[in-house]
Amino acid sequence: MICGKIIKKCLFVIALLSIIASVPALWWAWKYYQLPEFPDRRNYKTIEERAERAMDFARSHNMNEHYALFVDYGIPSGTPRLFVWDFHQKKIIASTYVMHGPGGGSTDERPRFSNKSGSECSALGRFLVTKEHGNRLKRSFRLKGLDMDNQSAYARGLMIHRSGWVDSHCWMRYIPLHRTSCKGCVTVSSRGMSYLEELINKEEKPLLLWHFESKQ
Repeated sequence: MICGKIIKKCLFVIALLSIIASVPALWWAWKYYQLPEFPDRRNYKTIEERAERAMDFARSHNMNEHYALFVDYGIPSGTPRLFVWDFHQKKIIASTYVMHGPGGGSTDERPRFSNKSGSECSALGRFLVTKEHGNRLKRSFRLKGLDMDNQSAYARGLMIHRSGWVDSHCWMRYIPLHRTSCKGCVTVSSRGMSYLEELINKEEKPLLLWHFESKQ
């Protein structure tokens, strides 16, 4: 009788611990597999405010006039902060997670930006998304900087690419810095990369990518 009660208590404890242990996994799955996500109104507004200027810039530089990409580094990295804007529908149609570079004193919470080679920092400004791939990363798109703040982007080898590190840590409020995964590139989730890869490849004209840091 006593043994039976002990066994029941043990089974209860084991079940309770299993439930507690599964919470982070369930949280990760909910965040990751609901992509493409749609931002709340505050995040939407930061993109909406730049959309008209982005269209003017894209048109004057013979770039894509249907879609543009925006990254708002003012949003925590554990929240999707790369946004795909549809100029025709005048709205965000998808978003995904983006890491920032670890250089220049950057922390998980706060990125530092630089245009210098070897800085391992993300860079602000407007970029042209080429269809050129990196030497080691075939699922990637190299970037050309179009502003003074990022004109070294191509020489630095900055690109859009995926990382399993982003996949594994997107459930956290801030994705931990990881030099192996990101040295200033636009490092996104695997699901996000699949979406972007299809979009970029199907469009004839190159897309505009605009990096900025809003005040949240």
